[in-house]
Amino acid sequence: MPRLLAINLYYAPESFGGATIVAEQTIARLQNILGWETLVITTTRDHALPDYFFKRYRYGDMNVIAINLPSEPKGADVYRNHEMTSRVLQIARIFRPDVVHCHSVQNMGCAFFADLKSMGIRLAVTLHDCWWLCERQFMINSDNLYCNQWRIDEAQCRHCTSDYSEMTVRNAYLKRQLEHADLLLFPSEFHLRLHEVNGVVGGRGKINKNGVMQPLPDYRAKRQAASAARTKTAFGFVGGPGAIKGADQIIAALQQIDSTDYVLKVVDAAGNLGSSWNDGRYWNVPGQVQFVPPYRQSTMDDFFASIDVLLFPSQWKESFGLTVREALARDVWVIATRAGGVAEDLIEGENADIIPFGAGSQALSSCIERALGQDRWCGYKNAHTDRIRSFDEQALELSSYLRALLDEPTPSALSVRS
Repeated sequence: MPRLLAINLYYAPESFGGATIVAEQTIARLQNILGWETLVITTTRDHALPDYFFKRYRYGDMNVIAINLPSEPKGADVYRNHEMTSRVLQIARIFRPDVVHCHSVQNMGCAFFADLKSMGIRLAVTLHDCWWLCERQFMINSDNLYCNQWRIDEAQCRHCTSDYSEMTVRNAYLKRQLEHADLLLFPSEFHLRLHEVNGVVGGRGKINKNGVMQPLPDYRAKRQAASAARTKTAFGFVGGPGAIKGADQIIAALQQIDSTDYVLKVVDAAGNLGSSWNDGRYWNVPGQVQFVPPYRQSTMDDFFASIDVLLFPSQWKESFGLTVREALARDVWVIATRAGGVAEDLIEGENADIIPFGAGSQALSSCIERALGQDRWCGYKNAHTDRIRSFDEQALELSSYLRALLDEPTPSALSVRS
């Protein structure tokens, strides 16, 4: 049985963000279904423990080692953390993996890449976001707007960094470190092409399109009952206040509409951090606004059954867009911007309204007006749910890629459980 060491900044029970969901779901399947002996390295921030102390635990069937990270790594420690490198290599020497698969490693750094290769270990990296290209991680500039670069010009980046010289050192270092990887994985065609044009792929790139948790067997009956009970069109929004996720655009668009015959359900994900986005002064729209608790993988069916349309007017070009696929898999119409990987499973007029990137609130307002009217959504089904892959399918493809690094086929006796 091949051994896999998986590394991600967060891991359950301290989960945070879409990349962590993907990592957790695929890692579990690699171990429990696809024949890998797996160990996870992650981080924790426990002020009661010494810095870089090991905290070992089990989550479900998974063995996890959390390294206690100082709360605020600074400077080069964000990407070249020698203390973290020492701990990762210590674990690798004991566990002796055949493959190391890195997911998000910001604040952990990647100084251990060359050492792993010198130990004869194969190295795969999934680039979930733009951290490897941009010190601000999401290509959001100092004005909190998407910089909209394709081939990145560091001279333009000068305006977004407090230390231009250090930024160029960082970017060059990360590019060199990625050269040690045997395999670079990307969640979408858009994200792969972005990194190709910026010279970090070198023929080692493959798309490992993200999966989503598929709806439970009783979902459509639950949705039909919830839809029949609604008297207003229900819009859903999963994102915080501000411009980047599109909240400002949603508010501006709704303020242009005379109708109040709708409810906007805002997922209050700040609750995961002990805070709240429930500010009536900000969410000032003519219709009803309802704040709902953040959902988990096990409870997302309830949220999506409670809405007719997902609003996703992202103002930056995302690598994938997990929420959009969760909605599409559950027969929820999507109104979204053509924002990078977000739009790759959207079909205009069939399962979505697609707004040109940067079009502004008027285009969104027009789409929302067309969506009003509860009768339109009774019995609606997305005819293209087959385009939305499951975590099982993603993990099977991932396993085949990782086994290819070892010149091993995926055993024919292993199959994906539906």
